[in-house]
Formats: sequence, structure tokens, C-alpha cells
Amino acid sequence: MRNFGSLLKRTVFDPAFVKKHLIRELLFWVSMTLAIVSSIFVRLRLESIDWEVIAKLFSLMLVVQAFKEYGVLEWMARSSLKNLKSPRSIGVMIILLTASVSALITNDVALITLVPLTMLIAARAGFDPMWLVMIQSQAADVGSTLTPIGNPQNLFLFERYEIPVGEFVLYLLPFTIFGVCWTLVMNILNSKKKASFAMETSRIREIKKLLVFIFAFFIVMLSVFRILDYRAGLILTFLITLVLCRRLFFKIDYFLLGTFAFFFVFIDNISRTELIAGLMRKVADGEIQTMANSALFSQIISNVPSAILFSSFTESYRGLLLGVNIGGSGTIIASLANLIAYRIYVKERGQNVKYLAIFMVSSTISLLLSLSFGYFRLKLMGF
Repeated sequence: MRNFGSLLKRTVFDPAFVKKHLIRELLFWVSMTLAIVSSIFVRLRLESIDWEVIAKLFSLMLVVQAFKEYGVLEWMARSSLKNLKSPRSIGVMIILLTASVSALITNDVALITLVPLTMLIAARAGFDPMWLVMIQSQAADVGSTLTPIGNPQNLFLFERYEIPVGEFVLYLLPFTIFGVCWTLVMNILNSKKKASFAMETSRIREIKKLLVFIFAFFIVMLSVFRILDYRAGLILTFLITLVLCRRLFFKIDYFLLGTFAFFFVFIDNISRTELIAGLMRKVADGEIQTMANSALFSQIISNVPSAILFSSFTESYRGLLLGVNIGGSGTIIASLANLIAYRIYVKERGQNVKYLAIFMVSSTISLLLSLSFGYFRLKLMGF
């Protein structure tokens, strides 16, 4: 009993532990609880977990972490930002850079790398980057919409509905352009006042190892695009990481992978409960209704779980793709990108309440505008 009491003091009764592992990864614990509780009433089926999606996401995380580890992203950012002269011009470049990088290597890694640089520039130039960080998180959301590898919900839906790559990109391109343009409009609120700062140059490290990981990235892309078996990408990436840079294994977001697995179980369980399944089929009936309701569900449960949930009850993948990406705007929990940017800013600058208040207002406006765009987009397609 004494050991158990000591364990409780070091974990659930330790404020630092709770903040780091319970509050910060709340979605993981909620998904685990839902999976366990629902499995009491419905028989658990491990085959409900889409191991292919999890394997591809894990492989992608490893190679992207390698790009970050060897300084590729930091070099790109510092090279792009060093000659800019005002918060507004900095904002334009940050929006375009963040959106582009998010489309290629996922929005969460883009923000983890680029938001600290935004904070550093602001500190040296003497301005508050709150608004800049907010629109940077929005740029990451809309930029990541464009490709199957831009965010976890896209990768999942790309696999779930077996959408051709060309169709996927062309379908989401208009919304991505709209989202980036709207974010640039929001950047007008940044000051034109001259801001001088010094930005040290950055070097790409360990070129030979980086080239091997670039090769691994190419193989993972072939597996994502269903040209190679996903197991080839997984095994190759795992072995390369094991040999060249084992510490990357400790930098993977295993909570996100676990969240996927638990939500797969939970949603499979409730899909076999007729009452809930009937209700979900009603709110996911048709492209426009699926778009609107999946975006609204994202405000409460975040857009990744919303994508998994709705995909079990609808074949309206166009509406669902738009809905869960549009649903990244709105509440702070609607997208992982929102939370990442928020945590980085508040950790350094504080102003927790002010950030949340301004974010809620601006992001809700973005949500409503994006829903309007999505509605007319689907209408023009004949839905």
C-alpha cells in the first residue's frame, strides 16, 4: 500500500505529471476510456484497427523527424526570413512557408519547427507575435489540407476511401488557395512598422545520413500512394532509423498513434450499436450535410476523431474531406495544430486568456467563411 501511495503521489497527484501526461494528451486518455468502456458492452475486435494507416503514419513520422533533426526545416525557415523588415512582411513569408511545409511534411512538425522561430524573430524585433502565431497555425491547417500526407485525417481518409492522388489534390486545391488567401488577408492586421532583427544562418547537418532518410522518404511516399506495399516502407524506415539515428524513436508522437488505435476500436464498437449507428447515418447523409456536421463535431472531439467517426457511416468522402479540414478552425481543440501553436506561445509569453479569447473570435470567423466556401463548392459540383 505504501508503494501504491507513493506511485499516486508521483503521478495523478503530481501537478507536473497531470499537466504533462493527462491534460496535454487528454484526447488519448478520452479515446482509451471510450474504447475500454464500449468494449464492455460490445465484443472487442482487434481487426477493427487499421494497422496500415498507423504503420504509414509511423513511417512518415520517423523520416520527417529526421528532416527536423538534421536541420533541414530550420535552414529553410532562416533562409526565407532573414531579410524581412516588418511584422507584416514577416507574416506573409511565414504564412506561405508554413502552408508549403505543412503540405509536404505534416502540419504538426511544421509548427513545432517554425513557431519557435517566429517567437525568436518577434523577441529580437521587439513586437508581440500573438496574432502572427495564430494565423501561422491557420496557415498550417489550410496548407496541410492539400496533400494526403499533410495531416493525419487526410492520410486516414485517403486510405479509407482509396482516393486517387490526382483527384485528392485537385479536389482540395481550391479550398487550400481560398484558405491561404484568407490567412493573408488576416495578416493585414500585422503592423507595417519597420522591425529590425539579426538572424543567424543555419546549416544542414550530417548530409550523408540525411540523403539516406530522403531515400526512405521517397519509399514511404510510394507506399502512401499505394505503389509499394506499406510494409516495405515501414521495415526500411525502421531499419534505417535503428542504424543511423535511434534517438528518433523517442521523438515520435506515440500518443497520436494510440489515439488512432483506440478510436478505431471505439467507433467499430458503436457502429454495431443500432441506436447510435442510426443517429450517425442521419447526420452523415449526403455530401453537404456530412461536411457541415463533421466540421461541427470537430469543434468538440477534434478533426482526427471526427474523420474516423464519420467514415464508418458515410461514403460521402468529398464532404467529409472538406468538413474535417474546415473543422480545424473554430475551437482551440478542433485541430492539433491549434494546440501546438497555443502551447508554444503561452509557455513563453503567457497571456493564456487573451490568446484564447482572440483565437476563438478570429477562428470562428474563419470557420464560418470556410463552411460557406465548402457549401458553394459542393453545390457547384452538383451535390
